[in-house]
Amino acid sequence: MRKDMMIEALLQEKKKLSGIVRDTKRRLDKAPGGCIRIVKHRNGYQFYLRAEGGNTSGVYLPVSERKKALALIQKRYDSQIRRAAEKQLEAISHFLRRYDPESLKKVYASMSETRKKFVMPVELPDEEFVQEWKSGEYVCKEFPEGTPEHYTDTGERVRSKSEVMIADALMQAGIPYKYECPLELEGIVIYPDFTILRKEDREILYWEHLGMMDDPDYCRNALNKIRLYEANNIYPGINLILSMETSGVPINLSVIKRIIGKYCR
Repeated sequence: MRKDMMIEALLQEKKKLSGIVRDTKRRLDKAPGGCIRIVKHRNGYQFYLRAEGGNTSGVYLPVSERKKALALIQKRYDSQIRRAAEKQLEAISHFLRRYDPESLKKVYASMSETRKKFVMPVELPDEEFVQEWKSGEYVCKEFPEGTPEHYTDTGERVRSKSEVMIADALMQAGIPYKYECPLELEGIVIYPDFTILRKEDREILYWEHLGMMDDPDYCRNALNKIRLYEANNIYPGINLILSMETSGVPINLSVIKRIIGKYCR
């Protein structure tokens, strides 16, 4: 699980537990005194009220006071669930106070450049990890002669205006990527439009922009490519990003930025 997602999940759990403590306290403040002893009787149950410091057998409550009996049964549950929730709240709060997701990276970052040369780090600082990831050379798919030329702000050639928007948005967001970096799946070499490094958890994502979804042949090929991804544990919405457009319904920068915010950070 991504560290930010883990922390968010813990914060949501903390919020839920706080609500449980608040609600049970409110009910306990209104609950009647004493507790209930439940006795199986024929085809039903009988309830006996145990007053604090009184007879442990309790005093029989008639059917007319069933509401009071049920309130006292709930009272015992609320008391126990409140204690359990408070214990979990304390554990989560203690963890969040002490947890530093960057602690492993800081160890290597704090070393002198000389010492760094002689160690094999468990976890590199983000910038060094990104540089190492981007340093690997590769050959992207060739551009057929006569293909329209589209260039990103950094001068990188891509295949469409939409891919220019995606590449520039990734660059502006500080998201490392490789354009059309070859990927071999089941002996077949494919070229994902964008191979993305998510720095938070250092996971690799693939982004396919399907820009001609009004072309039946294009759709068929795109579906086959997606099936190949899925057969190799690369799934849409997890580690495969899919964006789409047709000639009549183009993608826009707002959509691209939302996709980046959802999957790439």
